[in-house]
Amino acid sequence: MKNILVRYGELTLKGNNRNIFINKLIQNIKFKLKKHKEQVIYKKDHKSLTLQVKDELVDEVTKVLTNIFGIYSISLVDIVEKKEDLILQKTLEIAQSLKEHTFKVEVERKDKGFPMRSIDLKTSIAGNILRNTNTLKVDVHNPQNKITVIIKADGVYIFTSKINAAKGLPVGVSGKAISLLSGGIDSPVASYLTLKRGMQVDFLHFMTPPHTSPEALDKVFKLALQLEKFNQSNFSLYVCDFSMILRELMHIKEETYRITIMRRIFIRIANKLAEQNNAKAIITGENLGQVASQTIESINVINETSNLAILRPLITYDKEEIVNISKKIGTYEISVLPFDDVCSLYVPKNPVTKPRAYIAKDQEKNLLLDEMIEYTLNSMTKQFVFRDGELIESERKKEEN
Repeated sequence: MKNILVRYGELTLKGNNRNIFINKLIQNIKFKLKKHKEQVIYKKDHKSLTLQVKDELVDEVTKVLTNIFGIYSISLVDIVEKKEDLILQKTLEIAQSLKEHTFKVEVERKDKGFPMRSIDLKTSIAGNILRNTNTLKVDVHNPQNKITVIIKADGVYIFTSKINAAKGLPVGVSGKAISLLSGGIDSPVASYLTLKRGMQVDFLHFMTPPHTSPEALDKVFKLALQLEKFNQSNFSLYVCDFSMILRELMHIKEETYRITIMRRIFIRIANKLAEQNNAKAIITGENLGQVASQTIESINVINETSNLAILRPLITYDKEEIVNISKKIGTYEISVLPFDDVCSLYVPKNPVTKPRAYIAKDQEKNLLLDEMIEYTLNSMTKQFVFRDGELIESERKKEEN
């Protein structure tokens, strides 16, 4: 069996609520590792969690853990009894396996009942290594290897490296949101960043068949599946046929307002869906000033249609930063596939950059919006559930809407 030390990072700062966050993190870890539930043993304290796993599962479990929000870093550790001779034996064994030639020893004595001072144990370990190896030398300023020894109540933890993880907060501690997922670069990144702050995310996608192709919808499925590794629970992708509403929008008098009104309707539908699913916020991939419809005036006009908070995680990011994140999380190559979404197909030549709310409302008043939105929601009979990394299609009962 191998031991994996999981560090909480930000969760240790949560004061009286710390255990709520830690317990949620452990619940999320167990969810992701449930196929191995009989092969993983958990042991927690206030600042870390230790997983004991079979040797053959170490690589797989390590990969899963690095994508779980709420984990700061992990280490593969050896655990020995709190006896100096056993500590010296294990640290020497580790040192003899090192390929680089300089090292440093760090000792942290969390269990103050351990008789040796940290500096004394550090000196003893380093001296033992130097006496019993020929090529290793101490370098306290820029070592090629660092051997860390942590003396805890249940034993002595020894490791040589830390693997950075996803950080953030455990998914679910901040409630649930509906993310407007297009096939572009921005909305998957916005979803990822919201997940990082502890919100569970369900997705809503608008399609307009036959103008948007089956390949465009397949791209959205692939994006949702790619985000599944971060979404630490089962979640849904709702696919909304926007065709009828779009046909009506093509006839509004002020063509320049088409995208503004389209986005206002997106938000209205998302609010209705959120109400049905106990979601507390809407997520969009909008970025201030990136395109004509994302000016502060446009954002204000869109905001007024929502009863819920609209989260825009990318609001201050430039395009290069967004692209870099999308590449890191594996959505970029999917997002750039050449299949268009609703917005890209129907952008007017000169969209309004400083819309006025009263003009938008005037354009909407003859559209029978309430009736069309209700019809569209009732017609959204397909819900795609993502469970354990697989896509499952299920029928939504109309009476549930």
